[in-house]
This record gives sequence, C-alpha cells and structure tokens, in this order.
Amino acid sequence: MSDTGHGLVLAAVTRGGIAQAGRLAAAWPAAELVVPARLAPWLADLPNPCAAVDTGSLGAALGARFRRPVAQLVCFCSVGATVRLLAPYLGDKTRDPGVVAVDEGGRFAVAVIGGHLGGANAWAQRLAAELGATPVVTTASDSAGLPAVDLLGQEQGWSVVASKAALRRAAAALVNGEPVALVEEDEAWRPAAATRPSNLDRLSGPQQLSADAYAAVLWVRGQAPPADWQVRLGERLVRYRPAAKGDGCG
Repeated sequence: MSDTGHGLVLAAVTRGGIAQAGRLAAAWPAAELVVPARLAPWLADLPNPCAAVDTGSLGAALGARFRRPVAQLVCFCSVGATVRLLAPYLGDKTRDPGVVAVDEGGRFAVAVIGGHLGGANAWAQRLAAELGATPVVTTASDSAGLPAVDLLGQEQGWSVVASKAALRRAAAALVNGEPVALVEEDEAWRPAAATRPSNLDRLSGPQQLSADAYAAVLWVRGQAPPADWQVRLGERLVRYRPAAKGDGCG
C-alpha cells in the first residue's frame, strides 16, 4: 500500500465515525470512503474517492470490496457492528483483507480480521499513531510478544513452505511453551534477546536435531531437509527459504 492510502477503504455509518474517517482520509488522499449517502456531504471537501450508499447497503458495499480484495478495511464503528457487517463475506484467512475497527471517539484501533496475513495488526498500530489512539491486538503470539510463524523472515525476503496445519501447530507450540527447534544456517534470524522465546532452541545444523524432542521444527536453510526427515517430522515441519545472497535492493 502506498503512502497515499491506495487500497485502503474507510467505512463509517455515524457522524462521529465520519469525523474520524475524515481525519484519516485527509492523511491518505487515495483511500476510498464508503459512507451512507445522507452523510456524504460532510466529506465533500476531501479529494478522496467516495462511495455514497443507501441506508442498509453498507454491508453489501463492503462485501464487494472484500471480493476484490482491498488491501485494508477500516470500519469506524464497534467491533460487534464490524463483525455483523462483514460476517457474510468472510472467506479464508489467507485471502481475506485485514480489518480494523475504530470506535467513534477515536480512542481504540482494534485488529478484528486478518491480524497477521491481512496486516490488520500492523495497521492497528499505524492507525492508532495517526489518531492518537490505543492499538488493540489480540492474536495470541502478539499478545505474548512472540514471533508469528507465518510471517517469520518476511522482512528479510524469506518464503515459507508449509501446510496450514503445520503453521497452526508451530504457532500453538510457541504460544503454549512447548519445545520448538530452529534449524538455521549463518544465524539467518537474529531476534533481540527480549523477543526470543525461551522455548525456542537454536540449532546450527540438522546433526543437533532430535526429531522426537520437539513439538515443531522451523527449518531456515537454503537446502531442504532430507526426504527421510521430512517424512519423520510430517506436520511438525515448517520450512523457510532464505532470500538468495544478492537479492533485494542496493
């Protein structure tokens, strides 16, 4: 998403919500506004694209944007109202856009849907900073200050190779304090001491790995695990492919 807000949708249904949406729309002129037609005139001075919808049609309008999908959706209403509006259009967590709910007073920015993969957790932080609000993130790993296994290494250009079941199992193991092995080369992941989970054992190579001792294995090496190890680990294995040397900018 660009700094102009391209791909961002701001939806509001009340005057209080319209006021908060207008504050963000002014900061991101490419963000689209979706509001009831009777309240659209309050935003007439803004350059943003604006969809004025009939009363009772907001859910359908947002559902249409879910199917595009948009990059991020912000609803200026309660969490309950946000869920009721979007429930008929929810599909798969790997494809649904992130959704953040902001209360009418602009006090809280709550990541509701797509916290990790949809980017809602990060956007709750960003929106809160813009509005002077408190970000609310409730995903288990974030609440515990743990890394998200589905996003691990994303900033370094890693790609993840794992089934949904394996990702869920590894995430649960980290959150529940079960032993997890990190098999890596060249210290590919360098978390700050404060963010490294105590139940994560860093191993320099597969020769140190005892497969039966770990609830999950995070494999961060350019070379895939031997076939027999893949069979033995099964759904306990999450593999990451580090970016090839020389990849990236500069």
